[in-house]
Amino acid sequence: MEFKRMREYTHEEFVELVQSLTEEQLLELSANYGGYPVLFRMALDERICHIPFIQTGAAIIIRNQNGQILLQERTDRNKWGLPGGCQDLGEDLRVTAAREAYEETGIKLDPNAIELIDTLSGESRKNSYPNGDIVYNNTSLYLANVSMEDAANLKGDSETKKLKFFNPDEVPKNLMDGDLIKSYLKYLNKKGE
Repeated sequence: MEFKRMREYTHEEFVELVQSLTEEQLLELSANYGGYPVLFRMALDERICHIPFIQTGAAIIIRNQNGQILLQERTDRNKWGLPGGCQDLGEDLRVTAAREAYEETGIKLDPNAIELIDTLSGESRKNSYPNGDIVYNNTSLYLANVSMEDAANLKGDSETKKLKFFNPDEVPKNLMDGDLIKSYLKYLNKKGE
């Protein structure tokens, strides 16, 4: 099915479109617009879009052979964060982490080869989007070790301003995933790394 770009729909047209689609078509539409939670937020009446809601997703620590972690400077906020994003309907969170890593960095990961570090939720995962939407993310944080070859062949997407590896204790100050980095550092201390 062919869809217009999101900004080409009026709110009413978008709601009518969503109402007319099957579940399979909704999944196709959500893939075009950043995932199912994004599709849901876009369908909200602008008079109630300020209502906070819960969104589930995954983030991933991509670590090179020097122990540095990959961060993404995002185009929408000019802040650094981990690769990650929203879970699609019916998607395993490991697949979410691997898919988002590929989309945002160009690194292809096996979802079964990544390690769960922690699941974070609550006030530290509250996020306000530039359009005013407020969400509380439930985020599963994963770890993937990559070769220097993989680390050298990075390519971002439209959300990516820049990709760069940092020592975990020397991340930029303008960071949006500080709680996830703290969880990773705690994980390292437990493992004695």
